[in-house]
Amino acid sequence: MTLISIASTLAIVLGFAGTVPHIRTMVRTRSSDGQSPTGWLIGIAVNVITGYVNLAGLGAVLLGVGNVVAGTFAAVALACVIRYRQPVASMPAVAVATDAPALTTVHELPTGEFTVIKQLVDEEHARREAVAA
Repeated sequence: MTLISIASTLAIVLGFAGTVPHIRTMVRTRSSDGQSPTGWLIGIAVNVITGYVNLAGLGAVLLGVGNVVAGTFAAVALACVIRYRQPVASMPAVAVATDAPALTTVHELPTGEFTVIKQLVDEEHARREAVAA
């Protein structure tokens, strides 16, 4: 095996190792929160291009087949992202105290981080108010 064959094999294995857990999580939770269709499209493109290099440039059929399979997994992940995407209207809203009436509601981030950050800020504010009193 040449160095490029070893590197390509490692890349294919790492691609599977990263793609399979994402697919499993999206199917299990029926949600694609935090997933970008653009990222999966890039993954498909990379596997197609690398597969072409492996097949046409190196004549490495097994590596080319590995790229085709990895691209298929990326396509399945893209299908899951599209299938399980939640519309913005179904996301929970979080009220934010502000003087501007146009900014009274902020939509929750898909990863749920905004709620956690807001709770931490509220707890710290309450702690400081208790110390000041």
